[in-house]
Amino acid sequence: MSSEYERNVGNLIIEKNQKLEELKKNQRVSAVDLQKLQEEIETLRSLFENYNLGMNYFRRARGGRSGLRE
Repeated sequence: MSSEYERNVGNLIIEKNQKLEELKKNQRVSAVDLQKLQEEIETLRSLFENYNLGMNYFRRARGGRSGLRE
């Protein structure tokens, strides 16, 4: 089960990784730009993991999300 948030953040991580690989091949790119992109990827991964850790509690809780809507 994945939410729209998880899919969107996952897609952003994939896009940023592809961009990073392209930039690594380009010798004109500065080290600062590469570092900035790597930090963006790490931030997105942290957001993804933190969201999953928090949501796992609700997804596995007895009764699931039904109690939240009452």
